[in-house]
Amino acid sequence: MNTVIDYAAPMMRIEKLLKDMHNDLLDKDLSAATDKATLLIVESRVLRNTLIIMEHKEAEHALRQQAPTLQERVSTAG
Repeated sequence: MNTVIDYAAPMMRIEKLLKDMHNDLLDKDLSAATDKATLLIVESRVLRNTLIIMEHKEAEHALRQQAPTLQERVSTAG
């Protein structure tokens, strides 16, 4: 099963939060900027966990590529 891991979604949310936070700071709305800073931490953790999952999937794929298939093992054993 090939599951697509989407790292772009959390990255886009981070980019938007940064832009919105920047605008809040320009407007001197520190409360709104602080709220967005907290959300940035959450989104950064989501992105980091997504990257960890991607790393594990890549390692899994590499192991599968190295291991001979059952059919190959059966045909060489006979």
